[in-house]
Amino acid sequence: MTGRDLLVYDDVHCIADMKTDHYMMLKKASQAATPWADMALYGKYITYFIAGWIFFGSVKHFLFSNYDVDRRSDGPAKIWERLIAAGRFIVYRQLPTKICSQLGLPTSVGSLLLIGAVTLYSLLWCFVPHPYYRACLGFGSPPLGVRAGFISTAFVPFIFIMSGKSNIVGFLTGVSHEKLNKYHQTASILCLFFGWVHTIPFYYQANKEGGTSRVHEKMYSDAIWVSGVPPIIFLTLLWLGSLRIIRKFWYEAFVSFHWVLAVGFYISLFYHIYDELQAHKYLVATIIVWGLQFLYRWFAKGYLRPGRVMKKTVAKISQFESLNQKCVELMVDLPLNAVPGQHVFLRALDNTALQSHPFSVIPTSVGFKLLVRVYDGFTKHLFETASRSSTISLLVDGPYGGVSRDPRSFSNLFLICSGSGITTCLPFVSSYASLLDDPRASLSKIRLDWIVRHSDDVSWVRDELVAIYDTFKMETKTGALEINIYCVQSSEKEQVIGPEYNKFKPAVKELVRNFSLGSTNCIISSGSHALKNEVGNAAARLQSQVGKVREVYLHTEEFSF
Repeated sequence: MTGRDLLVYDDVHCIADMKTDHYMMLKKASQAATPWADMALYGKYITYFIAGWIFFGSVKHFLFSNYDVDRRSDGPAKIWERLIAAGRFIVYRQLPTKICSQLGLPTSVGSLLLIGAVTLYSLLWCFVPHPYYRACLGFGSPPLGVRAGFISTAFVPFIFIMSGKSNIVGFLTGVSHEKLNKYHQTASILCLFFGWVHTIPFYYQANKEGGTSRVHEKMYSDAIWVSGVPPIIFLTLLWLGSLRIIRKFWYEAFVSFHWVLAVGFYISLFYHIYDELQAHKYLVATIIVWGLQFLYRWFAKGYLRPGRVMKKTVAKISQFESLNQKCVELMVDLPLNAVPGQHVFLRALDNTALQSHPFSVIPTSVGFKLLVRVYDGFTKHLFETASRSSTISLLVDGPYGGVSRDPRSFSNLFLICSGSGITTCLPFVSSYASLLDDPRASLSKIRLDWIVRHSDDVSWVRDELVAIYDTFKMETKTGALEINIYCVQSSEKEQVIGPEYNKFKPAVKELVRNFSLGSTNCIISSGSHALKNEVGNAAARLQSQVGKVREVYLHTEEFSF
């Protein structure tokens, strides 16, 4: 053979001497020192680590669920409640939105710490062990490449499992699918990174030994080299499609092709790793768990639910505008067993039938109401539909999400929202205000602070606010129920009798700091990125009050403002 041929050890050539006894002796020595079969352990290390975090989250969810049922609201804070507050002082903190969005990172310090722990653990197991390469590619696959391949494959089950609206991780930990999405994205990025770390050493060593001719020979003589190309391409395309700039301008296209690419990745990866140290079992487990989740979602919450099998719902649709803002109101006459804070996915039965989008629900006497802020894509389509028709045919999927803790078990419930975030917070008032005069209930105080740009925006939920004040007059008089509306750009055109109107933009940290805390406190926030950050940091500072009070718990939702 002509061309480049790497010389190693005692005048042994990696290509020319492949069939010699001395070469085979060196190959056996290399495998004895770093067995190929041991590389499968690295995938297990990652699986065990992530499973350990899920187990920790499950225990936490179980303990808090029972704690909410059994605890008494009065009495001093216990030592473990103080320790939890110390942890929340850190994990509730928020980092600047602009920086995190540019880097594709969550703003929550708690989420970043968990992502950082998984990332660091994976990097250490991949890059600390040596050797990275064998003396010759003929001695066996590069250990760095095989380690990285198993680590990458170990992330695949968690990527697919956490992609579901109803998934086993959310069920065990109490974390809803929209909050798990950041971990789904992180697992995908790590899978891609280690996928490339798996790929590059093979090409690098082949090129080092025999140049491009050696790479060409391996590509055409070794089937596993060829089969490894499609999955890394599919995964790279998935990552490119998820980039912020792509999602901003071509979000609908990304959603449409997301699952096509994911299916292509799964099938091609299965073919690539089949019967390679039993690596395909990761994918067998993936399809079993994901498939069960999918069936549960469709039969328990989705379109195949008994009594609602692919049954379309005709909703009343109307549009309204306030200055520079456009909104759509949907009145859906469909009984929905939803709790406050949950959302549904809508699919319009027209030329956008392939698209499904989430919206928070406001329960009504016959179904539920949706308020939709108009941007581009699907929401713009709804607005245009409302201009030419009073009804629209929909498929409703859900409800999903919600608060993992029971807000009724707290003594004080604080709701703070901006813009259309009112659709998340208002149902807590209408559903739980009746408990305020019940001596058997824990809940004794509800406060809602709503920040809007214009006074006209109050018309979005005018009927609901009037109904609340008509129903709970005594609670508002005693101060057990308090509603404050802050109009950044005020006018006198739209005011509702009852709420306290303030014609200025409040400092959110001052609002939160001035909450009159009770023994146990639940803060629920829904609105813009900025609101989420300010409330998170303010709630972190309130942890210093634990001792005087027993708990300050925070739940955040996020919508555009």
